[in-house]
Amino acid sequence: MGPLAGILGLLAGGTFFLAWELAHRGDFHYDASIFPLDDADEWRYTACSRLVEHGYSMFTQVFSAQPPLLFASLAGSMHLFGDTISGARWMEIFFGLVCLVATVVLAWLLTGPVAAGAAGLLLAISPLFLVYSRAIEAEGPMMALATLSLAFAVGFRRSRLAILPVLAGLALAAAVLFKLFALETLAPAIWILWLPGNRYLSLRSIGAFLASAIIPVAGNFLLINPAAQWDQVVTMHGRAAGIGLPGMLPPLQILRDLAATDPGLVVLAIAGLLTLAVLGVWDDLIFLLLWVGGTAVMLLAFRPLFPHHAVILLPGLAVCAGVGVTVLVEQLRSHRWLSAAPLAAAGLVYVAMVPRLAHADRHVLIPGLPASDLHVAAMIRMHSAPGSIVASDNLEAADLASRLVPAPLCDLSNVRFQTGYASTRQLVAATRDYHAVLVATAPGGIFTQAAGYVPWVRRHYHDIGHAAGTVIYSRRR
Repeated sequence: MGPLAGILGLLAGGTFFLAWELAHRGDFHYDASIFPLDDADEWRYTACSRLVEHGYSMFTQVFSAQPPLLFASLAGSMHLFGDTISGARWMEIFFGLVCLVATVVLAWLLTGPVAAGAAGLLLAISPLFLVYSRAIEAEGPMMALATLSLAFAVGFRRSRLAILPVLAGLALAAAVLFKLFALETLAPAIWILWLPGNRYLSLRSIGAFLASAIIPVAGNFLLINPAAQWDQVVTMHGRAAGIGLPGMLPPLQILRDLAATDPGLVVLAIAGLLTLAVLGVWDDLIFLLLWVGGTAVMLLAFRPLFPHHAVILLPGLAVCAGVGVTVLVEQLRSHRWLSAAPLAAAGLVYVAMVPRLAHADRHVLIPGLPASDLHVAAMIRMHSAPGSIVASDNLEAADLASRLVPAPLCDLSNVRFQTGYASTRQLVAATRDYHAVLVATAPGGIFTQAAGYVPWVRRHYHDIGHAAGTVIYSRRR
């Protein structure tokens, strides 16, 4: 097979990936029976990024629980491709392609072209990879850049090019500036850079890697609204870790749900790791355990853990699975039927799971938009002028109506309320100070959970109608 296997795997995977993303570009909601998906963050992040695109400042005006690259890149995508969630998705799809290519390259450098082709194809058809390569979340870009960082690091082991540890550090810095989860990538990267025989060369490469990773991240926290950014990105998460939010799934259950979505991939990945252990390929095994195992341990320890966080395991699982496929092919070529049997069994498990995988790929997204959201959006457009600001806890309707929301209210969540980063007083102040022309309160929405806010709205705004249970209020003259 040779290099052709890797190239064909990338082409087939990339073609399927792009075809799926384009076919579902008009779909917005998820089937939670396949995986506990929640689109709330998507609409929050879209609303926040639109504000950044319109010149509002991150952290001092636009609240952000993530480092600045997420909203900055989404704003850039919306500027280029349209001021809606559909425009923002192109950035996520771009990083999905980056992740796919980086996974193929990493597997190729680690084990060879067969592993690369298998890893690329297995990742491209995994349902949650497809979903989170379009979802407006930080996990997609973060895992793409973290995987790219590791690919540069493994490339250094093969070529000794001095620029590669620097590129690995810069890619990791970018990943961290999307989401702090990427810090876990430090351990496998340092391990793989330490492996070349010349210890002076190894230390120098690790130093270049760490400097390239640390300087941009430190510069960001020192230069971009440092106090507000640290408070929102670091301190708030620290507080949230000590709060038991109601209705949260246990972390172990989230990882089980991830495995149940693509069980064949998980079986092949475990088989790949066990194969490395049996063959005594310790360097690669430790690297993969630090990457995939380290990420799993971090997720199990993190609080509060949400289901979409677990998707960052997928590139590592695909590489491990690619290793297993490579060894299986080699054993079959050598007619070592007994040695090939366990890996062949893992392959048969994957094949048996293909119908389930195909069903998830077809049905994980629900076609179209709910009529209720379209109705609310139509009312918002009817009663507000383009460019005006509306306070709405149905951010999907605000996006469909192409209206800005008050900057402090673009990322309201239960976590913010529970940690003291949102209050009724702040809601009132933001609605008043940003001169919101309308207030839309959805049934059970976050506005109705803020005691005293809706009564304040009724005193200063008048009820102009209902749409699908959402009450629309217009500012009194």
